[in-house]
Amino acid sequence: MFSYYQEITLLPDEETPAFFLMSKVFLQIHLVLGHWKNHTGTQPFGISFPQYGAKSLGVKIRIFAESREQLEQLDMGKALERLSDYVHLTSIRRVPANRITGYASFSRYQPDASVEQKARRFSARHQDISYEEALTLMKQKKEDYTKPFIHMKSLSGGQTFNLFIEKIPQANPTEGTCSTYGLSRDTALPDF
Repeated sequence: MFSYYQEITLLPDEETPAFFLMSKVFLQIHLVLGHWKNHTGTQPFGISFPQYGAKSLGVKIRIFAESREQLEQLDMGKALERLSDYVHLTSIRRVPANRITGYASFSRYQPDASVEQKARRFSARHQDISYEEALTLMKQKKEDYTKPFIHMKSLSGGQTFNLFIEKIPQANPTEGTCSTYGLSRDTALPDF
């Protein structure tokens, strides 16, 4: 259960817009989470965007963990040190149970995947549907490029890409495996 969180608020100005800051901050989060996973073999942190909207992620990011100690060891203050003029990092806090309005998962949405790739993944997840049936289904779907995204740059290959993020309301809290972006379709985080 995710019982603790730390919140990052972006502080954009005329020269440094929010979308630019989000890219820089999220890259640092991704690096820290990746480093944690490489050293421990686990990735126990979830990420949410409390101001998520139809076209924007807002200017707040919450990092959730099971314990205060995990967040202390993550040390986001050090990770965001060079961006300290552009972000506000709260202290580590207990999730306020009385303020939770629901639960949501935040996952990566990949509209750029080919129809064939999506059909293969879909048929693999749904054993009762053949690849051909999945291919027909995927061709009927329209891609949704309207979801909010973070402009990212791969440090390994140097290419840039848009990390589309989808918020999915959930009825109950659930714990799954989060990626090194802190995103997961299977993990429902407190929404408040």
